[in-house]
Amino acid sequence: MADPSPVTAPPEKLAWYMRGLWSYFISAGIQSVLLPSLLTFELHVTSDQLGIAQMLSMLPMLLLGLFGGAAADRAELRHHLMRLQLLSVLPPLMLAIVILTDNLSYSFILAYAIMMSSLGGFVMPARDSLLSRVAMMRQGGNIQKAVALAMAGQFLGQVGGFMLGGTAEYFGAHLLLVAQSALLAFAAFTTSRLDPAPPIHVADVRRSPLRDVKAGLLAIWESDRIRPVLIFQFFGGVLFMGVFMVLFPILIRDIYQGDSFQIGLLLMSFFTGIGISSFAVSRFRAIRHQGRTIMMTSGISVSVMLLIHLQPPIWALCLLAAVWGLGGGIAMTISRSIVQETATDAMRARMLAGFTLGTMGGGPIGSFLTGYAIHWLGPLDAVLLPCGLMVVLWLSIFFFTPLWRMEAPRHVPEGPHD
Repeated sequence: MADPSPVTAPPEKLAWYMRGLWSYFISAGIQSVLLPSLLTFELHVTSDQLGIAQMLSMLPMLLLGLFGGAAADRAELRHHLMRLQLLSVLPPLMLAIVILTDNLSYSFILAYAIMMSSLGGFVMPARDSLLSRVAMMRQGGNIQKAVALAMAGQFLGQVGGFMLGGTAEYFGAHLLLVAQSALLAFAAFTTSRLDPAPPIHVADVRRSPLRDVKAGLLAIWESDRIRPVLIFQFFGGVLFMGVFMVLFPILIRDIYQGDSFQIGLLLMSFFTGIGISSFAVSRFRAIRHQGRTIMMTSGISVSVMLLIHLQPPIWALCLLAAVWGLGGGIAMTISRSIVQETATDAMRARMLAGFTLGTMGGGPIGSFLTGYAIHWLGPLDAVLLPCGLMVVLWLSIFFFTPLWRMEAPRHVPEGPHD
């Protein structure tokens, strides 16, 4: 049965937070379509070049996210996040000017990807840490619900961005980049409407960032609840994130002879699945068998890859992407809930940033390797490689870690899911 109790937050503050979240991720969705579209259809790069570009679109964010988490724990979060969002307005405008002056090149797109990813490394932990401050969870409340609501907004916002990004063929990439900048500026405005969020422990403000990063990573690794989730998600990212980031655009170009609209449609299907399942988790009581649920959703990824190998029609490919997203949304929501439940207020941003590095860190590696796997095996055969390796990973996690037996804390009420 649905849990009718809402997340207790001042309605107007939570609404401003969610508006900013939507605006930021609509912008991110536009970028997710434009970047591979410009590379595959305008510059006609090879699969290994696309893999390198997609790797660079993630790697700086993940590495700098550690320092972003340390900075967020020591900063007044509202102004810190607002300044970062305003800085993010500039790179899309620069890329729009390059396109209008007919100077687009592979090297400039790489520079653009690095700039946006670097800024994202500081935006991400600040935004995630601010969520718990804005939501003002009641004592003994269901934090899984707050995380799920934010994730639903995040991924459904990206879906809107994918729809806009898919119109590049009709309106021009430069106009969409201007829209991306406007959305980022609006996100900064919404952040300015929130209450100040000073650091929890003022005494920590002058500590070394490197020392803070080390403390966050150590806290993650010493946690018996977070460590096994991190290991499973990292290697899962190596196996499957490259498929999403590199193989999908190559499939659309080389197998389905599509364009940016089809890339946007495929990404939209995947993230719609994530958004729907994240929202569904937010509407029900907490899932008790957290580890078991995370591991079981990996079977969905394997099944989808096997069916993609059969070269289904484009409508079926989009349906498979949506099913994959449904499972991914459940696993991602539960994983981040485990960190939110386990982390202390003073360490939350650092632990979230470190956890994101671990769970998403497999993405750049997977993108790089997938580009070369496609080059050697072809796009359809390349999807079989992560399927076999996932079986090995799943069995290793089952026998050598406690993830399968991990349950929600006792104060979180059980639900009917399990």
